Amino acid sequence: MIEKFEDLEFETADSIESVETKIQEKLGITVQEMKAALSSAVIQNADELATEFVNIAPLGDYSKLLEKPSDMAEFLRDEANKLEHWQLSGVNVTEDGKKLLTFNFANDSVDDGDVFQGFVYVSFEGKIKHAFAQGE
Repeated sequence: MIEKFEDLEFETADSIESVETKIQEKLGITVQEMKAALSSAVIQNADELATEFVNIAPLGDYSKLLEKPSDMAEFLRDEANKLEHWQLSGVNVTEDGKKLLTFNFANDSVDDGDVFQGFVYVSFEGKIKHAFAQGE
């Protein structure tokens, strides 16, 4: 549990492992738990998410370009949701006074890894309040 964002004690030079350790120690939640929440959100919303893309290059392989919504949804549901594809890319505090942290994730399985994003909102008490993914 933290009182303010600064209690996480992130430093610019922190490695990803150090950041993950601080999150677990200070909030009592792991990055893996956040990735699992994103995975569930993708599985549940794959059909809708597929409509956000014109096409998808699975794992960056443009020779296997998916263009049919059903194919894209299947890829999102069966491959893109996997935990190893979600990379923590940022942490912010919400500005609305609700004491929520936003953990940003990039998914490296779609195209070149920069068009499919995930967001997990976590309370200062370490509880996941909402997780969702979206195409850019």
